[in-house]
Amino acid sequence: MVVVIVIGIIAAAVIPRYGTSVREARAAAIVQQLKVIDGVAATNGTPETLEVTWFRGNSFPPHPENDLGINAIESVSAAGTEHPTNKVLVAGVAGAFWYNSAEGIVRARVADQGSSSATLEHYNAVNASSETALGNYGGGGGGGGGS
Repeated sequence: MVVVIVIGIIAAAVIPRYGTSVREARAAAIVQQLKVIDGVAATNGTPETLEVTWFRGNSFPPHPENDLGINAIESVSAAGTEHPTNKVLVAGVAGAFWYNSAEGIVRARVADQGSSSATLEHYNAVNASSETALGNYGGGGGGGGGS
């Protein structure tokens, strides 16, 4: 009985740290993929759309939180727009990554992190931004790769 209690205490201490490590690793991977996409866009003169053949392996970089099978990249041309209106990866968004050719900007949509504040914090962290609204947040479910 004592052994089971000790194991339970150790698990209670380790599991939250594991979840945080997974989230941090996914965030770092998203930042890296943003750099790859941005570099390809800049190399090709900020084109209207990004061609899959410009990327290694003839495939767009994967989004680590895209568990929904959403298209890799949504391309738009909207002068003066720096962020997508809808910032959360949910069914119905046009791409896990958002590319605005008019501004030469690439952003990553993010998975629900369990609350609007945590999801917005995650969005701002991976996109190095200070947005104040998510647009399409309807969750609190923590799904889609949140941990």
